[in-house]
Amino acid sequence: MPRLLLAFIGLVTLALTAYAPALGGDFLWDDIEWVRDNENLRTWRGLLRIWFEPGAVIQYYPLPYTTWWIDSWLWDLSPVALHVENVLLHAGNALLFGTLLRRLGLRGASLAAVVFLLHPVHTESVAWIVERKNTLSTAFYLGAAHAWLSHVDDRSGRSLAQALLLFAGALLAKTATLMLPVTLLLIAIWRSPEWRATLRSLTPFVVMSLLAAAMTIFMERGEGAVGHDWALTLPDRLALVGQILGFYLGKFLLPISLSFVYAKWDIGAASVWNWLPTLTIGIALLLTLRARRRAWIAAAIALWSFGANLLPVSGLVDFYYLRYAFAADHFQYLPSLGPIALLCCGGAWLLRAANPRITLAIAVVLACVLGYGTWQRSHTFSDLESLWRTTIATEPNAWLAHTNLGVLLARRGNPDEGIEHHRRAVAIYANAFESNNALGNHCARQGDFAAARKHFDHALAVRPGDPLTFNNLGAMAGIQGDLQAALRWFEQGHRLAPTNRDLMRNLAMLLANAPDPTLRNGPRALQLARRLNDIDEPSTHDQLALFRAMLLAGDREEAIALGHAVLTQAEQERQPVIAQQVARQLQQLGQ
Repeated sequence: MPRLLLAFIGLVTLALTAYAPALGGDFLWDDIEWVRDNENLRTWRGLLRIWFEPGAVIQYYPLPYTTWWIDSWLWDLSPVALHVENVLLHAGNALLFGTLLRRLGLRGASLAAVVFLLHPVHTESVAWIVERKNTLSTAFYLGAAHAWLSHVDDRSGRSLAQALLLFAGALLAKTATLMLPVTLLLIAIWRSPEWRATLRSLTPFVVMSLLAAAMTIFMERGEGAVGHDWALTLPDRLALVGQILGFYLGKFLLPISLSFVYAKWDIGAASVWNWLPTLTIGIALLLTLRARRRAWIAAAIALWSFGANLLPVSGLVDFYYLRYAFAADHFQYLPSLGPIALLCCGGAWLLRAANPRITLAIAVVLACVLGYGTWQRSHTFSDLESLWRTTIATEPNAWLAHTNLGVLLARRGNPDEGIEHHRRAVAIYANAFESNNALGNHCARQGDFAAARKHFDHALAVRPGDPLTFNNLGAMAGIQGDLQAALRWFEQGHRLAPTNRDLMRNLAMLLANAPDPTLRNGPRALQLARRLNDIDEPSTHDQLALFRAMLLAGDREEAIALGHAVLTQAEQERQPVIAQQVARQLQQLGQ
């Protein structure tokens, strides 16, 4: 045990050094919705919702959410603490990986652990807070492999139960771990020619994997992984499998030009040339079934492990990220274990007769090169603007980076530069509906309503039920003075997305403040405004809507009390326009 503790301390030291530039980084992209602004992480009721209310949080991964829930109570979701925890989990995974290889009697296990720890392709999984999913699920995955090995050795029900419990933990952290049964089978093949005797013990693992796969497909469709962005044909998907595996293998072997988002490529399933990766990998996998020599069996196991663990994100089935790109570095965090084991342990076997000093020198140089690559890449994860600008510099055709940078620049008071990035996003990918909406709003503010309507119509064609477009169409109709049309758009959007706050707020404000008395509806406006303020923590705009609805509905005393609270909050948040509006109305009420 002291030896393992010392090894862990050494790995943690290396990892903290390599990831130092990212430790003080801010919340990035999905971190904001998943973690920073997630009210479920701040209440006991939220914890219950995380576990027992599918849809209460984005993707049903209750274990990572539970760790963040604990973090919110321990250190108020401090980004530094969350980053350090990810690094500690990553170091723990490296230790579990190395000890697993050592249990399998493989040379080079320590080097494999260090390579896993320092490989730049893993930076995204460790430096991005939301990818706690990866680091946590891999810890359970490797723990389950250790427990299953113990079961194979002692045949006890206790070790099998431990393995199943740990596998359940892996699936509850991220269902991409569902290929563990394949990995366990490959381990059994490597360990003993009597591997068929272990098949029965793998049955419960297979059942759990199938259930997890069915649940994930259902949940991903519920998250919106349906429609134009996922309209791939079967030939597209089969051709894409080989292209994706080849892409990941290339980035693993030569980790240069790594990017947070990669541009989508043309699958080209109609061309025989574009089927070459799938055909090559398929033939290679078939040939490995005839492997008899120990070295070739090792290569076969590494290849099968790599391919199997990438299969859930290979494009054969839809998942939400396919909308943005076909590949992402964080998807090969777990699958990379196979190639790392092959290269490090195979290399150690080939150099078994070499001078130990030469072997050590090679290992040190490799660790330094990989560590420097990770240290350099960690700078990208310091803040959102650095993330998107670095991504665009590496992958100029990554439309998602242009869209998100455009949104960020607009929020920071630089809308003109932001609009240029939205134009670039639409030029790359015409169906980028967020950028179409941003361009539509820009055109509407410029008075070019025909151009705005084209952008909004395109956004609706891509995402027919998205509330953002209905809200923007209603706002444009309001700018044009057609309040009846604005009311229709807001109502239609509200029916499709009854909990969308922007639609509820705008609908309540229109029903409370429309100059045309036939459009005003005090009771409905008040009902909507109360619902709006009951959802999580209401914003100043939400409270303003409730204030005006109360005035229309005749709740004068309650409205006045709320008005003073809104005025105070608006002044504290430095929102002078809202403060002036509320102060003027309070003055008219004699307050």
